[in-house]
Amino acid sequence: MTAKQITIRDKQVEINYLQQGQGDTTLLFLHGWCIDGTYWKNQVEYFSENYTVCAIDLPGFGKSKAERTNWTIEEYAHDVSAFINAMDLKNVVIVGHSMAGEIMLETALTGNPKIVGIVGVDNFKSVDVSYTPEQLKQMTDFFPMLEKDFKNSAPAYADLMLFHPTTPKEVKDRVKTDFANSDSAIGYASCLNQMQYAYADAQRLEQLNYKLYLINSDAFPTNEVGLKSHCKTSFQVETIAATGHYPMLEKPAEFNLILEKVLSAMK
Repeated sequence: MTAKQITIRDKQVEINYLQQGQGDTTLLFLHGWCIDGTYWKNQVEYFSENYTVCAIDLPGFGKSKAERTNWTIEEYAHDVSAFINAMDLKNVVIVGHSMAGEIMLETALTGNPKIVGIVGVDNFKSVDVSYTPEQLKQMTDFFPMLEKDFKNSAPAYADLMLFHPTTPKEVKDRVKTDFANSDSAIGYASCLNQMQYAYADAQRLEQLNYKLYLINSDAFPTNEVGLKSHCKTSFQVETIAATGHYPMLEKPAEFNLILEKVLSAMK
């Protein structure tokens, strides 16, 4: 599996990506915050038997680059749309992990006819959830720490929030190393913007013309009441038990079977 590169958006963005398979439907995997497309290696290998599969590094992460200082969800969605069009991908199902759930949502709202479905991985869990004052304080206190000392604060956040007691040590070490080695300016800006964007997730979900499929860990519950209130085109939550925030790495075989089930339901 050799990585390839393509330049998009008037040569301002270079996307590093993995591609495998020849199917009529394309699975486009988008990774979460401060990691890269190699987190989908198991899925690329497994699904390439029946699908065309692409896993990209989002600009500013992994080996993808962009000549810009704006690291918003909207900009990332433009990158994804430009990649789909430049690669002339057909019948695209976007699979977006963590922060990429918002990128997936924003991309889906553009109405690109090449997109036929969307699958979130461990995201949209807190629609309509009210936070306690303590939780709000914890969130607001986090950003100054992240801005001041990204290299230590980002891995500490992973330890605090993103792992399950069953999460393998090698997964924890990989995530924390990738967090610590990320570009701190891009990591901070993208995290802050994603948090701001997420405040309006509920309103955007009401505009969505696709059924929202989610594969979520049970480490934190998914508020299905909130999803029911706002997903006018329906939703479906598949739960993967006893994993942290990285189910595709922590339980790849089970994750792949669940995603296969979801893809069958789309047909």
